[in-house]
Amino acid sequence: MPLKYNFQIVEQYLHINIKINLTTNGTFPILGAKEWGKLILPVASDVKISINGASKKINESIMEGIDFEKQIENLQKFIQIRDNILKEGKINPTVTLQVTFMESNIDEMPDLLKLAIDMKVDRFKGHHVWIVHPQLEKESLRRNKSTIKRLNKIVEKLYITVEKERLKKGNKIELDNIYQISYNGKKEIIPDNHVCPFLGSEAWIAWDGTFNVCCAPDNLRKTFGYFGNVKDTNFLELWNSENYKQLVQNWGIYDVCKMCNMRRPLNKIEGCNHG
Repeated sequence: MPLKYNFQIVEQYLHINIKINLTTNGTFPILGAKEWGKLILPVASDVKISINGASKKINESIMEGIDFEKQIENLQKFIQIRDNILKEGKINPTVTLQVTFMESNIDEMPDLLKLAIDMKVDRFKGHHVWIVHPQLEKESLRRNKSTIKRLNKIVEKLYITVEKERLKKGNKIELDNIYQISYNGKKEIIPDNHVCPFLGSEAWIAWDGTFNVCCAPDNLRKTFGYFGNVKDTNFLELWNSENYKQLVQNWGIYDVCKMCNMRRPLNKIEGCNHG
């Protein structure tokens, strides 16, 4: 995202008193983690840092171009700014580590969770890799009964770690969108048993102002159609448009919805307001 748009977004939210829910890769270009932290955290409800390995080798092999040591250093600086803000007692922004569950990194998830706890991260959020081309099929942990069993063992370890390893003051880190799954021999998510945590509840605005409606990969999300741009139209007009209402009303019937691994089981929808 061009730097000028970052500034514009932060400035706008300062004036209208609405909190930002931000996802970043933790590189914090040009200004650095401290200065971005001072700008972002006062207007943030939650900031998610994407990271996909507890080791340099795994994380850098998945996140092309990332510097693992620098990413960790930036996270430490960012969390220090969060702590400074918390001491003032005015607002309560949270920091989340967001991970993608895949064949290449699943064994490192327990160590990555421990790292998050050691660094005083508030939440540890997971989601499954989107299969956007055939080459990624081998990375899916949903692909057969064996990989699902492996995933479920890791999930069990994560919940055990949360109980054993506590944050400062004895608080538990929050696990979000992390749960065991069953195998039914199908690739599609069963609509009757799952809910979309985003449509009608959260707004996804791209850096250029496009109303993206959800977090599906760009090429898949565009199959829903075009829903406008906040630079051209008041956001509430887009949110209340007939086009968007129809999408919300019919969610689950679209091919993207049927394959979406961001949909949650009905009994696992707590914490959805965090994004």
